[in-house]
Amino acid sequence: MRFPISRRFVAPLLTCALLIPAAARAADTPPEKPIGLTGAADAVGLVDLAPHNLAGAVGDYDLRARVVGLEPGGAIHNHPHAGRPGIVRVTKGTLIEYRGETKRTLAVGDTWYENADTTHWFRNPSTTEAAEIWVVDLVPKKK
Repeated sequence: MRFPISRRFVAPLLTCALLIPAAARAADTPPEKPIGLTGAADAVGLVDLAPHNLAGAVGDYDLRARVVGLEPGGAIHNHPHAGRPGIVRVTKGTLIEYRGETKRTLAVGDTWYENADTTHWFRNPSTTEAAEIWVVDLVPKKK
């Protein structure tokens, strides 16, 4: 048995079939300018590199990003940041930071900057929950 195909049916069907691939291609095309961004031009913070008196050229350093975990009761030893500037954010748990005689509690979302005059250490005060920080710092390349 043969079914007659109406042109009124075929034309819209072909139009849809041709437009769907075009829409898919449009989604895979890079925009000419940013779309839907917020805060991209606003620095959250800056670390002045001049006080670090970095030896050599920029090419002698790497910009390193790490995720550092601290088990319950864990700690990071006292250390300076002269020559190793960084920016850090707490991504899990709670930490207590000690800078000299000053201490402060840091929670998820808290951010700080490690300048040339920063010397500090941390501990995770929890007995049950691990803590985690996201660290970006400038370090000399390993030779």
